[in-house]
Amino acid sequence: MAGYIEDRWLKKRPDKRTGKRERTARYGQGKRYRVKGIPGVPDRAFDTSEDAKQWLATASTDTKRGEFVDPRDGAISLADYIVDHWWPSRTDEPSTADPMRSRIWNHIIPILGDFTLREIDASALRSFVAELLARVESSTAEVIWGHLSSILNSAVDDKRLLRNPIKVHKSVKAPRRTEKKAKAWTRAVVDAVRLHLQGRYRFAVDLGLGLGLRQGEAFGLAEEDFDFEAGVVRIRRQLRWDIKGRPYFCLPKGGKTREVPLSPNLAARARDHFRRFPSTPCTLPWRNPEPPTNALEARQRKPVTVQLVFTTSHGNRIYYRTWNDRIWKPALAAAGVITAVGEKVRRDGGRIRRTPVYAAQREDMLHVLRHIVFA
Repeated sequence: MAGYIEDRWLKKRPDKRTGKRERTARYGQGKRYRVKGIPGVPDRAFDTSEDAKQWLATASTDTKRGEFVDPRDGAISLADYIVDHWWPSRTDEPSTADPMRSRIWNHIIPILGDFTLREIDASALRSFVAELLARVESSTAEVIWGHLSSILNSAVDDKRLLRNPIKVHKSVKAPRRTEKKAKAWTRAVVDAVRLHLQGRYRFAVDLGLGLGLRQGEAFGLAEEDFDFEAGVVRIRRQLRWDIKGRPYFCLPKGGKTREVPLSPNLAARARDHFRRFPSTPCTLPWRNPEPPTNALEARQRKPVTVQLVFTTSHGNRIYYRTWNDRIWKPALAAAGVITAVGEKVRRDGGRIRRTPVYAAQREDMLHVLRHIVFA
């Protein structure tokens, strides 16, 4: 068996005259027995020979099986593991990284961050779920639980844990989102919302209904994406913003492009929109708005220019918060879908401007149009 036990208090060979082993310079200091010589396993000291023998046997067997995990490596706190090891190794684009970082730093680290990896047991996980559900909706909790599982899977791969405790402890129930019935807008409601939008934005309702576009896909849509001859619209990008509010283009959700059939009616509305509101060129970085640090990043983030279908009256790209608060929600309120819950007061020079504040659920936003089907 690979490995051996060293007695650090007595010399290995006995004295030739007395036949006894002499004391070493460290006699009586520190732990007496040290396990050494197991390939790939750091030395470890013990107070008793029995503990050393058990460790030697277990470590040797686990090493042969390829299952050895040094408990000392699991002594790192979850927060330190995330900050120093797991997060720096991520290569996600801002559209994924920014919300993920927010969830981890706002919820996982505050609740579980002080636990060492090896202390995360069934009890810790149950407490985590309970506190998490007191902080966020079940749908968000489900996503955060997935982040935690991914972190712990990496700890297993890094040989800091033998197994992911989330998968081991079957008594711990993962948070599950409450299934909600999709919004059931009538045609009258859809028509009313469209009517109360500014003329240049009404086509967004048509695209949501006819193509099932997400908001970022609609705002990143270009005139050249419409192939009237083939009768399709190619969804090739979306317009996003990073956590610092910097815009950029990237692939649609899931990194997948797609083609959507273009009906004759929608094609006619598209031509009418292009005629009344000419598309405007917009140049933005691709994938990531951070300045590149090397030639590869420069190629990956090379700016692209497209003729945007939707722009403001000043010809600028649409900012999603401005759209939500000043364009979409007022139209919903005018159509009777939502109501004002207060007002925001701000000074603009010498004038006081008052704007209503609306209560609107996420399912009331442009995304709702993806789920509406008229008989």
